[in-house]
Amino acid sequence: MKYPIIAIATLFSLVGQGQTINIRDVDPHDLEVKAFKLDQPSSIEITGTGGVFRDDYKLLIYYGWILDSETRRVVWHVYEDMRDREDLEDRQGKFNFAEDVKLDAGSYELYFTGAHHSYGWGGDWGLENLGDLLEEIFDSGDRNNFRRSTQEDLFIQVRGAGIQELPVADVLDDYLKESIAFFVRAEDEELFEQGFALSDDTNLRIYSIGEARKDATFDYMWIYDAVTRERVFEMNYRNTRFAGGADKNIRLDETIQLPAGSYIISYRTDDSHSYEGWNALPPDDPQFWGVSLFPATSSDKANIIPYKAPKTLEPLVELTRVRNYELVSKGFEVKKDMDIRILCVGEQGHREEMADYGWIVDADTRETVWKMRPYRSEHAGGAEKNRLANDKLDLPAGKYIAYYRTDGSHAYNSWNSSSPDDQERWGLTLWAVKESDMDAIAYFDEDTYTAENVVVEINMITDRDYRREHFSLENATKVTIVAMGEGSDGRMNDTAWIKNMDTGRVVWEMDYYETEHAGGAHKNRRVTETVTLPSGEYSVYYESDGSHSFSRWNAAPPDDPQSYGVRVMVSE
Repeated sequence: MKYPIIAIATLFSLVGQGQTINIRDVDPHDLEVKAFKLDQPSSIEITGTGGVFRDDYKLLIYYGWILDSETRRVVWHVYEDMRDREDLEDRQGKFNFAEDVKLDAGSYELYFTGAHHSYGWGGDWGLENLGDLLEEIFDSGDRNNFRRSTQEDLFIQVRGAGIQELPVADVLDDYLKESIAFFVRAEDEELFEQGFALSDDTNLRIYSIGEARKDATFDYMWIYDAVTRERVFEMNYRNTRFAGGADKNIRLDETIQLPAGSYIISYRTDDSHSYEGWNALPPDDPQFWGVSLFPATSSDKANIIPYKAPKTLEPLVELTRVRNYELVSKGFEVKKDMDIRILCVGEQGHREEMADYGWIVDADTRETVWKMRPYRSEHAGGAEKNRLANDKLDLPAGKYIAYYRTDGSHAYNSWNSSSPDDQERWGLTLWAVKESDMDAIAYFDEDTYTAENVVVEINMITDRDYRREHFSLENATKVTIVAMGEGSDGRMNDTAWIKNMDTGRVVWEMDYYETEHAGGAHKNRRVTETVTLPSGEYSVYYESDGSHSFSRWNAAPPDDPQSYGVRVMVSE
């Protein structure tokens, strides 16, 4: 069959045009994406309508761009520089755009969004606030306000010879097929963790998009050793670059080397500005808001081995998810000398003191063997006051009590500022360093435990308390006295003493100037003293005033609140 010349020309014209891909009717804060491919280098036509509008007290910008799916780099943008003030002034209200762009063969992603600009922009332009910016762009006689009806007129479209639309998910899958681990399109308040293992020194490429400012990091990744829990790499403002859109969008594309071992890669987000919804201009590569990890070369790929979580990741003691106004504890016995790995996440208070923190005491002597201190901690992510102590402790065989306490604000599920990276670990966690030591642990009830060498114990003193306990010594005996009470200005308000009932004389009493700080408020005082008492009959006394005692603290309690009182023990 023969076709008229005009019909044949029309047929070839339609074939050459390929598909037309468009995105329209996008809600504010939303972002739409479509993918397409070109089998050969082609010139494509990009048309559409964008806009710069006033939306209540904010500036709303509708715009689009194209990303190379392989390099993850922008190949075309409706704005050459999103932070160019003059460009925005020229394009106030609705504006049309049309441009021919030559692209290489490959896969691409087309984006269109309506986003409010970040408040930081005003500072970049030397304007005092957003109101000044709006006044500069929209004078009082010509304000371009955003209307929902306007939204329907805003769009972006691409067409050209050889364009074929692709499922966006297929494009992502193709890019991630060689990844070791990935977490993309991250939403608000998410925490991702995945283990991986290496058989030898390995070069790894990390690609991550997140959120940070010079003084704080909000959405970002890190890697830690699965055995030691030490961080080996962390994404921050300093080691990243601008990711496009809002100033706070950051991009990490870096190759690092890790030795053989087991690792865990993590990514966390805060409560806003993510793929779930943008509170400012989105980054150029929004689908990769998250993290992806790749072997750097084919030889590095050969070093990737199956990950098996070390048994030592199972905690020996776990006092976590601690809420406000809580004191939690756990008694445990170490049946042989062993190394313990400690992770404590808490809040730093004022004057270089911890507000939420953990500690460990010897159950027999009540001596503190480990305590979280600000100067031995590091930033735990989120607010600067979130602190993390990652320590190793050599514990001799014996019985111990682990404690963790919080004050009245900023704790698990009740944060008054940005939460830490690992909210679930707010508290104290102990692990065995060696797998062979994990069976050498037993547990006991710390509330009822009494050491074998204790002669007399008066503890958990309350307000206006007066107690006396009696003991006898058949022979002269060396005893250790541990007492805790409230004292200030050179005198004790809650105090203890011992009287020889045969002579009627006080043979020992708690002296403020012999005490040391017992943790918490400065008025919490503690003394440990060893004396030799002759044979005879004795009474131990404790008396408290009308405030600041066990369960009724009017200031920060001491480190070992259950021992608030006095204890007499036979010394070895």
